[in-house]
Amino acid sequence: MSRSSFSRIVALRYLWSKRSEAFISIITFVSIAGVAIGVMVLTIVMAVMTGFERELRDKIVDANSHILVRHTSGVTKDWRVIAEQIRSVPGIASVSPYSQHQALIQTEHGSAGLLIRGVAPGSAAERDLARYVQPAERVGLLYAPPAVGVNRPDGSADQVVLPGLIIGRELQRNYGIFVGSPVSILSSETRATPLGLAPKFRRFVVVAVYKSGLVEYESGLAYVSLEEAQRFFGLGDAVTGFELRVDALDKAPAIAQQVLKILGGPAAGFYVQDWTELNRPLWEALKLEKKVYFIVLLLIIIMASFSIVTTLIMIVLEKRKDIAILQTLGASSAAISKIFQMLGAVIGAVGTLFGVLLGYLGCVALKEYGFPIDERIFQMSTVPVRIEPLNFLMVAAAAFGICFLATLYPARRASQLHPSEVLRYE
Repeated sequence: MSRSSFSRIVALRYLWSKRSEAFISIITFVSIAGVAIGVMVLTIVMAVMTGFERELRDKIVDANSHILVRHTSGVTKDWRVIAEQIRSVPGIASVSPYSQHQALIQTEHGSAGLLIRGVAPGSAAERDLARYVQPAERVGLLYAPPAVGVNRPDGSADQVVLPGLIIGRELQRNYGIFVGSPVSILSSETRATPLGLAPKFRRFVVVAVYKSGLVEYESGLAYVSLEEAQRFFGLGDAVTGFELRVDALDKAPAIAQQVLKILGGPAAGFYVQDWTELNRPLWEALKLEKKVYFIVLLLIIIMASFSIVTTLIMIVLEKRKDIAILQTLGASSAAISKIFQMLGAVIGAVGTLFGVLLGYLGCVALKEYGFPIDERIFQMSTVPVRIEPLNFLMVAAAAFGICFLATLYPARRASQLHPSEVLRYE
């Protein structure tokens, strides 16, 4: 019989022996339960953190696109030719021209600064916007807005056609703007008037409200048609840049470099930013937070490992006579040590297995039934859960590793017992 087989057989007999003291058996089950609870909590928290990260990433990427291409001058001329060059890069799913300018919106209840983004009809940007507008068909009113009633300076009512504007739900709430309401948009650019320089001014009509779940965007970003944005901000036939979508999100950085190369590089005045660069501080903060949670919650498993140490030490004290007899029969110190290492490893493995199973069931329950949260704070209505096998494997490996390390001291104490000292008074 090999040393490994001998140690394994003895360890299992010690673990499941009917002669074991009830108190030690209770501590053994407490140890398993402690490890299981720690693993369960850690797996659920990792799934929730991953869900928050993915949900926030998807919302921000949908609002900003995968890759942005802009020119250092602030405008891009001959944009149709440039768009065709970009489309020739493999992996590009869509190319959407856009414009973006700072402006001021004035309503009956106050004014606020916001970004006005122009979207082209039939573009991927328009389809993405339609996902957040109910009903989606109202996005088409950007290009064919309905007539609205206004009051003339002389007090008479009239019907006029104003350019369409889509605002965020948060801006609507803050300023009491309703669909069909006319609003005033002031550009940061000025024009000469008989009274001096004055900002450009135009009336728009709110044709729809979008709900993206991102409060910052909903309160500070509005959409108009690209043609109207070009006319109002004096762009002529130029655009601010291009929004690109790729087939594989993870390949966006590499595709961005290819796009920059085909456009002539920085020497041509273009700069390209993928989604990881546009929000790098946020992604780094989320990764750091996830690591900190993982490390902090490992303390639960470390605390559970102390009960494994206690269990093994008590088993060593109870089995001192058995250990001495095994040593006199020829068992080596390494074999004795391995008995208790296996004993602790079994406790840790069973606790880890139950913990992973309970954690998976908890994640499924959260995903199925949901846990409501304040949407105005967390930008989503329920706790997002994303089950990734890698997270479960990492937690299981870390938990089992901690439990195994907890066996080293009791195993060493058992291997250092002297048979003559133990059997002297037996």
